[in-house]
Amino acid sequence: MTTHVFKVSTKLLYDLSQPGWILLNVAVNKSAAQRVVRERLTSNAAAQFREHSVPEGTTRFHGIAAPAGLLEVVYAAEVQRDVADRLDENPVEKSLIDLPPEVIPYLYPSRYCESDKLVRFAAKEFGHLLPGHERVAGICNWLHANIDYQVGITDAHTSAVDCVTLRAGVCRDFAHLGVTLCRAMGIPARYSSVYAYQLIPPDFHAIFEVWLGSDWYYYDATRLAPQHGFLRVGSGHDAADTSVATMSGSVNFVSMEIAVEKVSAERVHYAVGPVSF
Repeated sequence: MTTHVFKVSTKLLYDLSQPGWILLNVAVNKSAAQRVVRERLTSNAAAQFREHSVPEGTTRFHGIAAPAGLLEVVYAAEVQRDVADRLDENPVEKSLIDLPPEVIPYLYPSRYCESDKLVRFAAKEFGHLLPGHERVAGICNWLHANIDYQVGITDAHTSAVDCVTLRAGVCRDFAHLGVTLCRAMGIPARYSSVYAYQLIPPDFHAIFEVWLGSDWYYYDATRLAPQHGFLRVGSGHDAADTSVATMSGSVNFVSMEIAVEKVSAERVHYAVGPVSF
């Protein structure tokens, strides 16, 4: 097991034409394998942030009420991330009746992941592959080979089925289609937003997670950044659950600056088996 230490920072600027509130999803998620050593979330508003966590612990939201004018938000954190050097065996799919209750909802179609419309397509393309990691890897290979990474061809309303038709998209679309094809094959999958080390240009990155055996595993068909440098921010059924900002009133986005720096990496040994995220 190797522990990587990263520093992340985000600066967001919004213009409010009248007083309103903003709910942000920019804080690094906390888990056993992703530990927030220190963090700070500040703004130029007089009000304080209020933290809200979803019951599953996959996302932390921070809300703030702000007056009219420019609102500047700055988030900074130092994070330790454990990464398995290798897996002793390829994780495999479990029977649906053996899934934990909290995982079952990630089998169903959602707003941007219409898995019920791609069941026949997925079966023909990936049904011959061995269940488990080999099948998910096959889905990633298909995405990388058949979907062009192209900025501007899709928008916030583009779904997985649209992406199949267009054969192009950005990380959001790759993640949606990866989730959709996995669910169409009976594999629980969820959409995740992450900070990504060495992503160019720096931005929030979209990947997908798959439940295999007894854990969630990261997959990214874009291959734009190394997976050991993914720091999860939030997870959900699709992008609708992980929006960077949700707001009321008349709020205009002005700018965003993101930085991810790798501080160190140290080989460590644990008594437990490898973790996926």
